Amino acid sequence: MAALSILFFAFALLLHGASSLVPKTLIVNGKGGGHVAIGYHLAKELTSKGHDVTILQNDDVDSSKNPFSSYADLTTTKVLNKPFDDTFTYPFKELEFDFVFDNSSKDPSGPVESVLLKANPAKQRYTFIGSAGIYEKPSSLPHNSQLTEAMPVNSAKPAAQFEKALQESSIPHILFRCQYMYGPLCSKHYLDYFTHRIKSSLPVPVPSPGTQIVSLTDVRDVAKQLSKVCDALPPSGSIFNTGTFNDLKHTYIDVANMIGEGLNMKPDIRLYDPNSKTDFPFRASEFFVKSDKSVSELDFDGGIHELKKYIPEIVKSFEQRHPRVDTSKDEAAIKSVV
Repeated sequence: MAALSILFFAFALLLHGASSLVPKTLIVNGKGGGHVAIGYHLAKELTSKGHDVTILQNDDVDSSKNPFSSYADLTTTKVLNKPFDDTFTYPFKELEFDFVFDNSSKDPSGPVESVLLKANPAKQRYTFIGSAGIYEKPSSLPHNSQLTEAMPVNSAKPAAQFEKALQESSIPHILFRCQYMYGPLCSKHYLDYFTHRIKSSLPVPVPSPGTQIVSLTDVRDVAKQLSKVCDALPPSGSIFNTGTFNDLKHTYIDVANMIGEGLNMKPDIRLYDPNSKTDFPFRASEFFVKSDKSVSELDFDGGIHELKKYIPEIVKSFEQRHPRVDTSKDEAAIKSVV
């Protein structure tokens, strides 16, 4: 009997040791915008790596919309809804999580952001998923020059201010800067601009010269790229651009032509004065990031998804949603042709 008790005790210790090796990870997710689908895909990526994942999000998310309507797929992920307002309090113990991925914060003085900065939430790394929109592109850069992590940023933008708050804190942190994303469950449909006009046999206004390069990355690759922080544990303060390194960077004309191929239609591309006001979904001037740093420093595979292969899904989604697309500014833009 004594021998059995010793064996049972040893087995219990073994189980406890194994359970303590399971990384606990918190994802603070937003309720909308271009980043919101990251939370879902990151949860899937991390649980596949064996993480114990919790999603913390605003309690007023619309559960009927993507990606929240698909949360039932996250069978092993815990989801906690709390009001993201002045009543917000951090609902976990200090240093309860090994990793925190913040896919929500903006202004460091906000009710949730200010609490997170004081909460001492991550034992190993607090990863802030920010935006490449904070870059201030130097006017001296030649056409289609990639933006690197060393580029200056606009300090007036809330995301830049949150980055600064992290940099001035004692929190071990990593900064990611995202650009345009597409893919499953994304709530922003940048490419509807092209799809609607081509499908309706309308001209497709594109800012001249049309050869501006755009970074478009599948959200699943972004999730994989982010998850690599947990494996590589880069030095605190490291900054990475998100993006698919292996896929070619595409010009605006490329994107229009790819969607045209998906619709079996030839797009009627019209170049317009880039200073004209339109509903074009991207910047009129070239603006794309250099993303290979995560390949060399995080052992990221560079991404496996290609925009061209996803075009049929983009067309299918458009046809299912029947979105209303405003073309009221097109005529004036086309008249400004250069």
